[in-house]
Amino acid sequence: MKLKKLIPCVLALTVAPAFSAAVDAVPKKVGPVSYYGAIHTSGGKIIGAKNNQEAMLRGMSLFWSDATGLPYYKKDVISWAVDNLKMDVFRFAMGITCYSSTQQKSNGCVDSADSLFNGYSYASAPESYMATVDKMVEAAIENDVYIIIDWHSHRAEYEKAMAKTFFSAVSKKYANIPNVIYEVYNEPVNTGWGTIQSYANEIIGEIRKNTENLALVGTPNWSQLTNYGGVNGTNVGYVFHFYAGTHKVGSFGSKITQAKSSGSPVFITEWGTVNADGAGSADQGATNDWISFMEQNKISNCNWSLRQTNGKETSGMFEGSEELSSQGLLEKATYSSSGNLVKSYLTKHAQSWADSLTKGKHTGSCAFAHASAKETDGKVSNVLKSGCTYTSSNEDVVSVSGSDLTIKSAGFSILTGNDGSQSVVTIRGVAGQGIVGFNDMFCRYNDASTHPCSVDRGADYSKTNSSNMTFEWVLGTEKKTIQGATYTITSLNPDIVDVKTAACKNTTYCSSSQKDASSVIMFHFKKIGEAKIVATAPAVTGYRAMNDTITVTYRKGEDKIHSKFGNMKIALGAASAAGTAPEKSLLGSPVKYSFNYDGENFEDTCPYLSVSGTSLAAGTQNAIVLVRATTEGTDVLDVLNKTIRVIVGDSAQAVNLNKMSIPVVKAVASSSIVLQYAKGALTVAAPKSAPAKVTVFNAIGKEVYSKTIGKGFGTLPLSSLSAGNYIATVTQGSQQATIKFTK
Repeated sequence: MKLKKLIPCVLALTVAPAFSAAVDAVPKKVGPVSYYGAIHTSGGKIIGAKNNQEAMLRGMSLFWSDATGLPYYKKDVISWAVDNLKMDVFRFAMGITCYSSTQQKSNGCVDSADSLFNGYSYASAPESYMATVDKMVEAAIENDVYIIIDWHSHRAEYEKAMAKTFFSAVSKKYANIPNVIYEVYNEPVNTGWGTIQSYANEIIGEIRKNTENLALVGTPNWSQLTNYGGVNGTNVGYVFHFYAGTHKVGSFGSKITQAKSSGSPVFITEWGTVNADGAGSADQGATNDWISFMEQNKISNCNWSLRQTNGKETSGMFEGSEELSSQGLLEKATYSSSGNLVKSYLTKHAQSWADSLTKGKHTGSCAFAHASAKETDGKVSNVLKSGCTYTSSNEDVVSVSGSDLTIKSAGFSILTGNDGSQSVVTIRGVAGQGIVGFNDMFCRYNDASTHPCSVDRGADYSKTNSSNMTFEWVLGTEKKTIQGATYTITSLNPDIVDVKTAACKNTTYCSSSQKDASSVIMFHFKKIGEAKIVATAPAVTGYRAMNDTITVTYRKGEDKIHSKFGNMKIALGAASAAGTAPEKSLLGSPVKYSFNYDGENFEDTCPYLSVSGTSLAAGTQNAIVLVRATTEGTDVLDVLNKTIRVIVGDSAQAVNLNKMSIPVVKAVASSSIVLQYAKGALTVAAPKSAPAKVTVFNAIGKEVYSKTIGKGFGTLPLSSLSAGNYIATVTQGSQQATIKFTK
């Protein structure tokens, strides 16, 4: 799309391990992948490798994987769209660095406002993207549909090194998974075909080391098919995009048919009913012209896009501004004008993949109508034909038991009768139950005045006990699942974290109802370690029985040092203020200081700086010194390890300047602002006269720290933050800088 998307939001960082589950996933429905297998090419046709039949796939493209699009990148959303929109394929539109099509700069966007928000772009969060890709591939496998992994860029030739690394990794990981299609370049703009060919040859060369699955190449001028063909290797197709309000069949249809006739397959990976900028009214007449053309010429396609319109993006499937990121919300959604056209098209042309899979074999006296049931039904009755015997292709899903089928799990199985006829039984998955707050979590041992638990939502405590440092964390008073079943919770490691029922006592953290109740469910933290907590509940209407396990960890506490121990400047021969080098930590542990003045190792002594009482004493030479404060740690306290920078005299004249460098994890500049994270602290340089606001968000976008500083250089210790992933922003007037960091 040509529309620039400016999303001033914060990423909910993915924290799942990359490539976790997809390779072990199995189909739970009958779809096009079971029929066609992997997608290949033959001449100008796209075919199924399993049966050599020409394939026509219809589906949806997800929106850019940014703050607007990412909420839809969920397995539940994909499953709903397969069931309700009958899509055969969906497209993972992975944003790389820039939205823009015209920002020709090798190391980023010319206009910082055109950058994908730091953390949403693949370039800034590759590990998070790998985990999301795996989740979406798993969704494709379970729904037996295809996924197009799309390098959604307008400037991929500048991102070639990243693209090679990415496509090499995913094609190796998914080498034997037929569901995956690779789109190596979304929409080139001002890029010549020779450059695109060279890029595609390198990227597809990496893919071909691992798999023969279809690879798609974007074409010049917004993938308008002005040039195509000549990319090396097998199973290569070319991309065309259209928006019916702007592009008409009469002007572009012949390009597609000519490409197919010349032996170059075409896949329309993105099309819309509206104008090319994603706005305007749906052009029903032009859309119907394109639909007729695609059907007549068997052109596989994905509509843009599976999201809400939000008042501007009228190509969105759903009306309104609400994120429809759950099946419950999607069930209640109102389709936009565009969405109604697209839904009608997809559902009208939906295929019975069960019929396709058993084509020519769904006949005979033992054949029965393809059946379906829920995994909670227990058995399937009155479908098998009397006098016939059957074998199940998947005993893990259903097994034959007399005249009934016993349900084992969600999925599908082909039932073959003794006359050779085949019928399909599909067992639909049923949603599980949940308990509010029942998630993996951890608490830290700490002093009574410190919040010990670190969870995404607020935590409540029944009491704190400063003598033995044990805590209780309140789960709640409601002993039913969200779906209404009475649950039981048990700790498998009660010596570490036990489950107890009592009344809340803490006046700060307990609600009035919890203080009065004697049946509040709590986790009682006893000693450092990891505990497994199991929750069970019987099935209720529409939901399967619950048997979920979470990990609750009691971690060592964070030893801390006084905030006076921070970056500082000391005049030659002078000493810092008393208390800037305390003898003990805030929790009473002896502190040891060491010095790094040559850019190599920390040593006990330093020729330029020393500890004097609770101060740092400067020598007589200009220098830059890193000072590290450490404690040994205890059975219940982690080791303290904090480093600051001390400038002795004039840093520009420092005798060791050529040997010293300041350790920085990552720095991003926006005009006059510089923001960096190093050794547990944020450093801000905001030289304008206006105040600068610094805000830190945790992995789910919750604000966890905020401070306003004046003009100049400031260092903000983040000792109150627990270990984890964060995003920090600093705003001063119209200027802003953002970084992602890990503490």
